[in-house]
Amino acid sequence: MALRDDSKYKLGRCAGPPVKFGLVVPSGWRADQILDAGVAAQMLEIDFFLVTDHYITPTSDSSVDAWSILAALAAKTDRMTIGTCVTPIPFRPPQMLAKMVATVDQVSRGRTVLGVGAGWSRAEFDAYGRWEDGRTRLAMTAEGLELMLRLWASEEPFDFQGKYYSSKGAILRPKPLSRPHPPLWFGGTGNYMLRRVAARYADAWLPPVPGVTDDEYRRVFEAFRGGGEGRDRHVNVMFNGTLPEIEANIEKYAAMGCGGAMLARTSYEELPSAMLELSEMARSYGKKET
Repeated sequence: MALRDDSKYKLGRCAGPPVKFGLVVPSGWRADQILDAGVAAQMLEIDFFLVTDHYITPTSDSSVDAWSILAALAAKTDRMTIGTCVTPIPFRPPQMLAKMVATVDQVSRGRTVLGVGAGWSRAEFDAYGRWEDGRTRLAMTAEGLELMLRLWASEEPFDFQGKYYSSKGAILRPKPLSRPHPPLWFGGTGNYMLRRVAARYADAWLPPVPGVTDDEYRRVFEAFRGGGEGRDRHVNVMFNGTLPEIEANIEKYAAMGCGGAMLARTSYEELPSAMLELSEMARSYGKKET
């Protein structure tokens, strides 16, 4: 991936709290394209690199497996946070997903995040799993996370019997290097997901692509206020958009409390110049001084 410094954005220093800068690319790209983009992103000191986790969408039936490509990217990088945007938890057995995420976290030496969602593409569930209604998928997401967290934490074999998942003598070794577990970055805007699942477990929140309204951001912040179940825990709320959208809105969203800006909806051909400009924007915003 050739990088050309032809940025049309010449930002002055922006006022506001520290913001991390990253990007999301589709799992529908070829494997070599994703790896080239990830290596270039680290070279430009972009903070995080996420891959969508889909096998089939309404617009494409061509994809790579997100966790397999992240394992390869983990071996090619050594500083940048990597993960998914987002993984539908009911799509795979949570025991196997816990092992996959732990392995990528080991390869990356503790730089892996798990993007958490309930899934929306019925075509991929029909082809590779089993489609359930929305309420059931949300309940499966919550129960699946409970099992995954126990697998990452428990030093002894345990039995698990839930409504949707069960395990006998479950144990996961070696553990993820991230402790107590790889960070959980949630997607989704529904009240159940926000207030009953994400508020309990989330380390960060990722808006859907192409994004949400200001009122929806306020509702997200309200859902996380107090951290869920009376616990005071910080959730890093992010915003996303194209490069012009990020440049136009970064001060507004940072003032609202967003701590991350994510470049989205950029083609592979446009990505080299877009990443250069994103890197320049990060320097202009004072990332290196934080």
